[in-house]
Amino acid sequence: ENVDSTTRNMINSLTEDILQLLHVRTPIENMDELVCSLGGRIEEDIRYSDGAVQKDGDAFIIWVSPLQDEKRRRFTIAHELGHLFLHMGYLTNHELWEKQENKVYQRIGNSEKEYQANEFAAAFLMPKKEYFRVMNENLDGNKVMTSKIAEHFHVSVEAASNRGKFLGYLKW
Repeated sequence: ENVDSTTRNMINSLTEDILQLLHVRTPIENMDELVCSLGGRIEEDIRYSDGAVQKDGDAFIIWVSPLQDEKRRRFTIAHELGHLFLHMGYLTNHELWEKQENKVYQRIGNSEKEYQANEFAAAFLMPKKEYFRVMNENLDGNKVMTSKIAEHFHVSVEAASNRGKFLGYLKW
């Protein structure tokens, strides 16, 4: 596993708190609007293969590659929000946030922080309780129709499948 269960539970719990406190309704329909409502903005930039995030005064910028399909772009934005909340302290750790001068977080390799940001993205786009409900509404006998879960959350089948596996609902 890329993230140990303690860290996974912490990230899932934090994500639920953020969704609740910021009144984010899932499935999230419009990521760009959501980012604006959180005090940030999204800009497209060909220099980033997926995305990056940077502090911008009291706000933030999420850079996304224009070469991604809509589902990939949504996951990238959620991944960058993971860095923002978990690693940069935005709205979660004032001291850490104050230290984030012009540092750009972008995906480089498979570090622990990247795995954590992926975990955050999955939890943010597919909250645990809602995932469980949607999964149970999309059973065919004892077979889970992962494509229907993916459709509900506007994510790829791979993302929906991985989320179910990490939650222990689906077999690897």
